[in-house]
Amino acid sequence: MANLFQLHIVTPDRVFYDNTAESLTVHTPTGEMGIMAHTLPMIALLQPGILRIYKNGRYMEAANSEGVVSVLRDAVTVLTQSCDWPYEVDAERVDKEIRVLSDKERKAKSIAEYKTAKAQLAVQFAKLKIKNHGD
Repeated sequence: MANLFQLHIVTPDRVFYDNTAESLTVHTPTGEMGIMAHTLPMIALLQPGILRIYKNGRYMEAANSEGVVSVLRDAVTVLTQSCDWPYEVDAERVDKEIRVLSDKERKAKSIAEYKTAKAQLAVQFAKLKIKNHGD
């Protein structure tokens, strides 16, 4: 039997995932981070991207926004603004959002506006990537 840990992925809208996992891969400011059972406790920032949950010999991918990852020896909690499975992504809506956000990024009047648009674009590109990868 594989070493499992309890994985909780929570957004402001819902409990996205609440089950066991063998591993979790997320994107942090310092690069990709893999988490397995009995890892040393830590807290890391979560960057927009694609998280991968490994369980029962297969990977499940989801697009996530920014957030925080809390790792304990037998449990991992991911708090993120949004998280979507590939089947939840509407490609037409994402394409439209990318156009709007690209325009906002170009017309940004401050560093904060630019960084906000850039982070939101990263989430939309991750959604598009899992949608296209899943098809």
